[in-house]
Amino acid sequence: MRSARLLIFTLTALGFSLGGVKADFNFSDFTQWSPVADPPNGNFSSAASTSMATLSAADAAIPAGVDIGFQSVDGPTVAQSSRGFKFDPQSDFSLAIDYSFSFSNNPVGLLGIGFGIGEDGTGQNSAGVALATLNGSPYLFFGGAARVNDNEQLLPLLPLTAATTQGTLFVSYQASSGNVQVGASGITNANAPQTSGVFAAIQNQWQGEDLLASFFLRSESQNGLPAWQGGGTADAVFSNFRILSGNAIAVPEPSGMLAVGLAMVMAFTRRPRRSYASRTAAATNLL
Repeated sequence: MRSARLLIFTLTALGFSLGGVKADFNFSDFTQWSPVADPPNGNFSSAASTSMATLSAADAAIPAGVDIGFQSVDGPTVAQSSRGFKFDPQSDFSLAIDYSFSFSNNPVGLLGIGFGIGEDGTGQNSAGVALATLNGSPYLFFGGAARVNDNEQLLPLLPLTAATTQGTLFVSYQASSGNVQVGASGITNANAPQTSGVFAAIQNQWQGEDLLASFFLRSESQNGLPAWQGGGTADAVFSNFRILSGNAIAVPEPSGMLAVGLAMVMAFTRRPRRSYASRTAAATNLL
């Protein structure tokens, strides 16, 4: 009877544990995304609520190549993470997020935002859509950015739609080809991009690991144009993250937790078998 009670208790605790994993998994709650900085800079800051995440640049110079953002897992890669959500590279999926970019006073320099997928938090194997601003105004068109083993790929401009300070960013992944399609719309809450481009078979050049999602704010310099110099402040507000197709997977996966839980059940309920002689002696003592 003691073993039966212990088994029931352990299974009940396991059920609460698995339920907690599922309840904790909410990809649309930005407080459950993890803040990241590459490298950290005191003139960048971030804040998150359940409905939105804000990335801000202060009225001060920030070197080129410095960014701040949020990602869907809490470690440098999915395999090294203990919470969040991921995507299986063997399955298709499509993502979207709304953004609003605003500035104060008279800012100077290039500042951009991006939204993408990849295998690591530093973007060594990644692809996404980007929007650049110059002196507080959208700069040319939306564009794409990608890396393979930390080597930058061509940055295609996405024609037909001029960059805007608010709208929707898109990323889609096709498992059969390894294609990553990036796109954008000048309309918030859009379900399809107005303009898009494809990084053909780029995931085939990565390591084949699980994929995370991220969005960021970045100071950059290009074609002789300066990085963010200040002169004003900037706020990039992201909201309404949604999965248009495919499925997100909780980290850690409930199936993994189940295996651990069953091992615990076996460990707690397994008792060493006593010899015939010891059982006989025990029975004799009860007489």
